[in-house]
Amino acid sequence: MNRDEMLMKLSQLEKDINQINESYEQLKTMVVELVEENVTLNLENDNLQMFIHEPKQEEAKAPKKQKVLQSKDNLAMLYAEGFHICPTDLFGKHRGGEGCIFCLNLLSDHK
Repeated sequence: MNRDEMLMKLSQLEKDINQINESYEQLKTMVVELVEENVTLNLENDNLQMFIHEPKQEEAKAPKKQKVLQSKDNLAMLYAEGFHICPTDLFGKHRGGEGCIFCLNLLSDHK
């Protein structure tokens, strides 16, 4: 194999690696979007299930503290899934594996 053939193969390999990297980034973005959609749909499903199984108004005399706990649990679940729950512009965005002191503060305030 001469030098020109090696350089052509190396150039082709570089193009292939760049294509794979681009495909990987697109796939990673799609996975993050799907995870966010899945969390949203699960929360919506849970809310609908609670609505369907909610007792009639005259039967319902549950304390409000229970609803606060459910809200806190939902926020904690979202944070555990990797999403911002803090009341900033970041709410609902993926944290990328990093912690957020604002989110943690929000969770600790509701304890």
